Amino acid sequence: MFITVLFGESRMEMFNINCKLIHFVNNLKERCGVDWKDCVDLMNSNGAVMNLEAKQLSVDLASSLLAERQHYVLLQVCRNYNNGSQKYTSLLRNVSQSHPELKELLRKVCNPGQEQDKKVRGRIRRRALASQSSSKNVCQP
Repeated sequence: MFITVLFGESRMEMFNINCKLIHFVNNLKERCGVDWKDCVDLMNSNGAVMNLEAKQLSVDLASSLLAERQHYVLLQVCRNYNNGSQKYTSLLRNVSQSHPELKELLRKVCNPGQEQDKKVRGRIRRRALASQSSSKNVCQP
């Protein structure tokens, strides 16, 4: 049972998931060159984050969380301890060239607020345009 992890400059490594999560995460950090103090996670090809960070000290098997023969993107987890939020940073570089199919998924995972901001800005812009056009339609003497 294995998975493939994408990271760095179009690098990929295969990992055995028939082991305890604590060992899997330690091996993942070591082989991908991530500092042992940093928190990491994986995103699957559907854009779902696996939440390894919450279970990284578990003695459950990695196969209970990860699907065999799948590709995952390595993410770094950055926590804001003031408000409890977390942000993800992709550790896969040059996504546009190496894996263009993952570009949009990574953007949504790593910048979730931008999607909301675009929607809000779009509504505000549409309202402003609507009010301008309605004021232009008013007959003037």
